[in-house]
Amino acid sequence: MAKIIKPLTEIQIKNAKTKEKTYTLGDGGGMYLEINSNGGKWWRYRYELNGKTKKVSLGVYPATTLADARKKRDAARSILANEDRDPFLKIVTPINPQVVQKTFKEWAEWYIEEISNELSDSHVTRTLKTFRKDVYPFIGNMPINDIKTKDIINIMHIMKNRNATESARKTFSAISRVFAKAISNFPDDIERNPTVDISLRDVIGKKQTKNYPIITDPKELGILLKNIQDYTGDVSTRLALTMLAHVFTRPSNVRLAEWSEVDLVAKQWVIPAQKMKPNKELIVPLSKQIIELLEVAKQYSYDSELIFPSNRSRRSPMSDNAMVGA
Repeated sequence: MAKIIKPLTEIQIKNAKTKEKTYTLGDGGGMYLEINSNGGKWWRYRYELNGKTKKVSLGVYPATTLADARKKRDAARSILANEDRDPFLKIVTPINPQVVQKTFKEWAEWYIEEISNELSDSHVTRTLKTFRKDVYPFIGNMPINDIKTKDIINIMHIMKNRNATESARKTFSAISRVFAKAISNFPDDIERNPTVDISLRDVIGKKQTKNYPIITDPKELGILLKNIQDYTGDVSTRLALTMLAHVFTRPSNVRLAEWSEVDLVAKQWVIPAQKMKPNKELIVPLSKQIIELLEVAKQYSYDSELIFPSNRSRRSPMSDNAMVGA
């Protein structure tokens, strides 16, 4: 005897809580509500045609109500029973797609919630601030699938015109990550990532690099060390700057330094030849102060192979901008 599925109610749907894994609530007739582990609720419909089982999306809840989803399901069942053809060749596209589609702002806020457990609070806050200032005013209320390449380029031009090219690069990256993460999780609902067709270098120009003169005056060196000591920003950045001031290597050597290169017992840091411009291994002696500094740095690098990992990802090194901007 076939299992009888009791139809869903609005109260059940609203009270459906997010769980560690995606789960479903059946409504009968092949339709069910899929509750994603990230909190999204999506209407799905499973049906058979020519001996093959197919599954389609009927929309996202609450933009697509329970009643709306049932109408789509019932229409599909009628076509399957009477016409023996795929019903979704006609009705997969809603009459008013803007009612169903989430806006970029809604997807961006979903993205921020997703990364909040992976990245530092400061990074999440910066990303949200960037969206509110430079993105939402232009594409925030647009359905995500209506956003074109030209809309992203327009944002980049506006930021470039106010001499905020470095911020524009970060903003572009954040927009791209929203699309990429949304597509990876919901490929049926996001058509494409419009940022992939954009050459950012052609839009806002080549990234400018700036060289800084070496400090030879002992007084200036003392001022630099005091400024580093008084730095109140990210702890890892302060530690990296302090180490740089003591070991006299290139900043990139410090940023890319790995724990496997350091011998705290022998009090030395062996930089591999492939990381050196002369392509020759360099042995850097470590003072007592740097040994103590590295012991502190270990607490902030957690399980990373890098001594100074990025706040965004423990697998990536601290950025050059993090040190220069401090």
